[in-house]
Amino acid sequence: MGSEYFQFLAFRWDVTKAQQIARTLPICRLDPQPWFRLLSAIRLNENHVPQADLERPLILVRIREADGATLIIDGWHRLARAQREGVKDLPAVLLDENQELEVRIFGGVKPL
Repeated sequence: MGSEYFQFLAFRWDVTKAQQIARTLPICRLDPQPWFRLLSAIRLNENHVPQADLERPLILVRIREADGATLIIDGWHRLARAQREGVKDLPAVLLDENQELEVRIFGGVKPL
């Protein structure tokens, strides 16, 4: 199985690498409600949504070039399932800035 990627606008991340890092980080709980409005901007495989594992943490990053805005880079199918089933909280992991840069393939300005 190859690597999984997530692209949003001009940014792309190596989700497989992010998942490896995320396994070493503490899991917190996230209110998914504020994220639901962004689902319309994400291409989802509708057949995958009902099987999405709601126990698997979402992976979020903060994007320095976007004033530290937070973005989900892994877990949009889980988020869609949570919306459809009325789930009020999901497990999540936040990569720090260095970890985000480590998994970012392109987009923004990566320091040399």
